[in-house]
Amino acid sequence: MKTKQELKLYFENGDIPKQEDFWAWQDSYWHKDEKISQDSIDSIEQIIPFFLGNDLLGSGIDLKIPTKTKKILSSAFAFDGGSHQIIKVTFNEGLEEIGETSFIGQNITSIITPSTLKTIKGQAFYDQKNSFRGTGSLEKIILNEGLITIEFNAFYCPTSIVEDLYIPSTVKTIGKNALYLPSLKIVSAPKGLDLSEAGIPTTASITYR
Repeated sequence: MKTKQELKLYFENGDIPKQEDFWAWQDSYWHKDEKISQDSIDSIEQIIPFFLGNDLLGSGIDLKIPTKTKKILSSAFAFDGGSHQIIKVTFNEGLEEIGETSFIGQNITSIITPSTLKTIKGQAFYDQKNSFRGTGSLEKIILNEGLITIEFNAFYCPTSIVEDLYIPSTVKTIGKNALYLPSLKIVSAPKGLDLSEAGIPTTASITYR
């Protein structure tokens, strides 16, 4: 597929474009009658349609992020008060950023980040809880090596039951209340990482390695 700059070179003043040039131009854009597959999307900006290609699990949703997604944009999957919540999400390898408030208010029970993920923006997984039955909450967080930044309130979950957390050696910054998980008991963190405002309860045992 040609870039815009490459295509422009075919149609400068005085040029005589060939058939192949016109075809390259047409092949570089989506036609209005063509369907765009989810796997062709580099970033997920909003939920249209919200659960296309995903499965219902009782009153919850099993969400699978398309394989070529590099960035989940702000509020992409924020809970809007509908009749279902996301309870499971599978992130693709290749994902680099989870946007601000992208999963706020959902009911995800297990979060496992891909090795390609570098940034979790503010309030990305804020307040995971069951809004219908009053039970159910975040149970497990697995952060893989490669992650660099966890911004403010990213995992602010007062009803969480996560007890153990491993912070990868690649993490350089953790924002205020990014790990506000009152249930935490054991935390393993890289030496020198500032956790003073991370929201980790004072009763938790922190081991620096």
